[in-house]
Amino acid sequence: MSKQFLLDNIKNAYFVGIGGVSMSSLAIVLKNRGVTVAGYDMKQSQTTRMLEDLGIKIDYEHNLENLSCCDTVIYTAAVSTETAPELSYAQDNNLLLLSRAELLGAVTASYKYSVGVSGTHGKSTTTGMIASIYMEFDKESSVLSGCVIPSLGATYKIGTSDRMVFEACEYKDSFLSMCPSLKLVLNCKLDHVDYFKDIEAVKNSFTKYMDIPHLCGENMALVNLDCENATAAAKKSATKVYYYSTNEKCDFYAKNIRIINGCGIFDLYTQNDLVISDIKLSVPGMHNISNAVAAAASSLLTGVSEDAVKKGLESFTGVARRFEKKGEYNGAVLIDDYAHHPDEIEVTLNTAKTLNKNRIICVFQPHTYSRTKSLLHDFAKALSIADKIYLLEIFPAREENIYGISSNDLADIMKKPCKVADFDEIAEMLKKEINENDLVITMGAGEAYKVADILLNNK
Repeated sequence: MSKQFLLDNIKNAYFVGIGGVSMSSLAIVLKNRGVTVAGYDMKQSQTTRMLEDLGIKIDYEHNLENLSCCDTVIYTAAVSTETAPELSYAQDNNLLLLSRAELLGAVTASYKYSVGVSGTHGKSTTTGMIASIYMEFDKESSVLSGCVIPSLGATYKIGTSDRMVFEACEYKDSFLSMCPSLKLVLNCKLDHVDYFKDIEAVKNSFTKYMDIPHLCGENMALVNLDCENATAAAKKSATKVYYYSTNEKCDFYAKNIRIINGCGIFDLYTQNDLVISDIKLSVPGMHNISNAVAAAASSLLTGVSEDAVKKGLESFTGVARRFEKKGEYNGAVLIDDYAHHPDEIEVTLNTAKTLNKNRIICVFQPHTYSRTKSLLHDFAKALSIADKIYLLEIFPAREENIYGISSNDLADIMKKPCKVADFDEIAEMLKKEINENDLVITMGAGEAYKVADILLNNK
């Protein structure tokens, strides 16, 4: 049974974890195809309210009676039969049971030109960049992102053309259910340590991802030559691999890089040939130059014009929760960022340093106990780039604290003074702490942004 056939035969779907960014987007995709959609989530949120406004019924308690009319149950990798009785119900009643990744794979499989953006870091920003380029070239391109893209006003856009870009996450090998025409690999680092036992396991998964055949024609991979692990994974792949870089001459690379007010300007080359000159970015940091080269190369490899690449990159202003300016308080700039891995934190804080502020004050909430335990010393080293650090307690996400870890353990090994407190306490301390020309950055994949919200709502 083909994935497209599965899509055509879904008439009544129930999403377990419907309030997630990707799940909510997929729920709307199915609704727009004429499918009756409902779902469950643990708590009400802005996303679930939006879905309810669209006529999607959502349960906030498990109610298996509401699955009696369903033919399909879709679930996220974060749930199991122990936490989600809907999965057992689907198995016992012979309903079609699909993971989020399988549904995404089915949705994206039929596009002639499709880019699956994978990597430990940078997926959402690079997806946003490619979306901006695609919209310049073809307004009917489709996009599925892991966060809100301001130019779209949403996390997704479903068009009618044969071109799509989407995020392909490696967690629990989700991306192995997807088969885009171009597998983009931004980087390959050890993360999701509750699933991957070591970096070799991560690299093996990325090799498998690159080798997934595309159903509609040519199959390619585009890999960051500047990432040793990604390159090692690519060398084992049987797929046609192209490379991009900000440091080395290769298939696609940046040259004549300049930084003005924290943002990059560069020329794009292929081998020895200049392709596009003076691409001016509006998002800061060297990492975004690398993301932009990846986005440009992906677009060119999927048939987009050079003019659309330049216009799309230059009009891109970022995505939600990626070095996003929230406002100002007492003359200080408040930034929010999704960074939740030591490598991301290091890049984000070093980018903040280039903006020539008096001090960088970081409010960080660790994400998951397993990641915090495994990378504790790496977190301490990366956070020490900031001038002052405040810690929130660990955001558990899908986990129970079987690791005996807390934010106090991180504070104890920090080389700089570090205070652990709750949202309101940190906000009160910041009111007394913040001076003009400081930069305050709330950071993490959980709810650290609430500290900035408290400050801005209580000026």
